[in-house]
Amino acid sequence: MADQAIIITGGGGFVGRHLLSELQGAWPDAQPIVWDRSVENLPAGAAGVAMDITKPDSYRESLRSAQPVWIVHLAAVASAAQAQANRALAHQINVEGTRLLLETVQSVSPGTRVLAVSTADIYGQGSATPLPELPLAQATPRNPYAESKRAMEQMIEAHFNEQVLRVRPFPHIGPGQALGYVTADFASQVAALESAYAKASAGKGRPVIKVGNLAAQRDFTDVRDVVRAYRLLMELGKTGDVYHVASGRAVAIQTVLDRLLALASVPISVAHDPARFRPSDTSVLVGDATKLREATGWQPQCTFDETLADILAVWRQRAAAHVPGSA
Repeated sequence: MADQAIIITGGGGFVGRHLLSELQGAWPDAQPIVWDRSVENLPAGAAGVAMDITKPDSYRESLRSAQPVWIVHLAAVASAAQAQANRALAHQINVEGTRLLLETVQSVSPGTRVLAVSTADIYGQGSATPLPELPLAQATPRNPYAESKRAMEQMIEAHFNEQVLRVRPFPHIGPGQALGYVTADFASQVAALESAYAKASAGKGRPVIKVGNLAAQRDFTDVRDVVRAYRLLMELGKTGDVYHVASGRAVAIQTVLDRLLALASVPISVAHDPARFRPSDTSVLVGDATKLREATGWQPQCTFDETLADILAVWRQRAAAHVPGSA
């Protein structure tokens, strides 16, 4: 990838920033370009273009000039809660925005390949046995986010398959993830409660963390392992194909909570909050990443406990600095 441009749509977000770090470490001579609504405070060496994925005029000249070898397409309405709140926007960005991007690529940079990020949420069904990559006909999404990603994949298969490599990551977590995701929600509360407890007198009582469904099980992968998979797929994957990124093991949300509470510096009680339960929660979903491993040699490198410790460390820093959203 020496001296080659690589565009990351949505590159200013959680996954995008980790991907930038991965690319700059593995391919120091590559030319990463971030496309996002805001491109402030990017790491050194990364160029930025402010754009709107639904408006090709905002990025066409950047694409024409860069002629990138790859586009990693991360830009999306990226959570079930956001998509539930605005189904139309999720479709506009996740489906129509992707279609416009791929049409523009075909028009002005036809040699560019695209790594399009979907989600394992499209399956809908629960499975304690690791699922292989299933055909879209077997996908039964249960929320508007997953529906939009399935529609995105259907559009790719019908019109752009030869130019696009698809990935279906299972839940990925790590330092820097925003609130609205379970490990960030738990860790942010632990850090805020530690900070508040340290400032209060000893007789104020035991702090309480609020939680939702602890019985669900998820296949969690550290975001740093996920972006390494993306980088390896750009080297060794095949366009027209689809790959899982998954650990292959289920972890109960109860276990996530228990391990974070074990890392806490103060004793914390647990209270169940009905508002935090999601009726569309799948009880368990585990992925089989054999295809990814066979194509690239990828294996997860971050242990689950290391990931949780790193997540909590970031939220402790935010709590200490009184950053909004840390309480």
